[in-house]
Amino acid sequence: MGDSTPSVAESTRIVIGKASAARLVLIGIALWGLANMLWLARDILFVAFLAMLLAAFLSIFVEQLVRRGVPRGLASPLVLILLLLSVATVVTLVSPTLVEQIELLSREVPRRLQAIGTWLESRYDAVIGGIGGGAGVEERLRTQLMQGATGLVSGTLPLLSTVVGSITGIFVILFVAVYLSIDPEHYRNGLVRLVPPRLRPRLRDALLDTGVTMQRWMVATLISMSLIAVMTTVGLLLLGIPAALALGLIAGALQFIPTFGPVLSSVPAAAIGFVVSPLHALWVLLLYFGTQQVESNMITPLVMKRAVNLPPALTILAQALMTVLFGFLGLIVAVPLVAVAMVLVRRLYIEPLEAAAATE
Repeated sequence: MGDSTPSVAESTRIVIGKASAARLVLIGIALWGLANMLWLARDILFVAFLAMLLAAFLSIFVEQLVRRGVPRGLASPLVLILLLLSVATVVTLVSPTLVEQIELLSREVPRRLQAIGTWLESRYDAVIGGIGGGAGVEERLRTQLMQGATGLVSGTLPLLSTVVGSITGIFVILFVAVYLSIDPEHYRNGLVRLVPPRLRPRLRDALLDTGVTMQRWMVATLISMSLIAVMTTVGLLLLGIPAALALGLIAGALQFIPTFGPVLSSVPAAAIGFVVSPLHALWVLLLYFGTQQVESNMITPLVMKRAVNLPPALTILAQALMTVLFGFLGLIVAVPLVAVAMVLVRRLYIEPLEAAAATE
């Protein structure tokens, strides 16, 4: 009968195996705890990312003032104040017309959508029969649309879903953006010191590239938004569509959200087109389709050539995922977040991997 006592080597392997399993369990618990912490702090993370985007935009003008001898501590709040004053001036100049047109939109769009729903129900009852028939169809349809829209806007961000929380978030974004643009190197150095010394140069370069990417993306996006707003407004005026200015500004603002933004902006425009006639609604949809073709084939290649080239499929998937997780705010930040993630992955993972493969 052989000796069943394990040898020293086998005992060592057993101990190492148990230690590795325990380490994996601890790592799993740590990752689970980190994921829960990030989920609980998701409101703060959204605010922080939006503040970084605004700080990157402010830094473009702050650097110009610093080169002319203005201290950074003065240049950053000065740029923000001038930016807010510019926005307030534009709003003041167009507010009489804008308020009137927004009131028209709020009054007519629900009526037009209700009329469209009634028309569809009377002709294609089999298609929308699941909603129900008879009296109250429009009311139930409106209720379902409002519930869906409310869920989309609020998402899963409890703090930013309230009026007080949203106002607080805006002020936090403004103040954090100012402080970040006053001394970005201080915060960059703090992040770099969190990693081992041998990794610090690469992380520093990655953070610098991230800042440049956000700046270029913001500038290119603002140019695209402005051009879309102008083209849409002019086109709607030529078609004789009411509330052309308000609809053009909505189209420009939603251009911040690639792919889904133009679709969202076309809905109220088409509904208002029905105020004139169904044929005008068709012309409105063709106008929006045409402006998006110009934007995607001419404007975007021109203004984005130095910004960031995002794969369309990855962009759409990221937007869908962020919308499911965080609602409308997730949709807003999805594209810049993908741009930043691509820079970090390229700088911190792909380039070291290729450098290691080249030395083998």
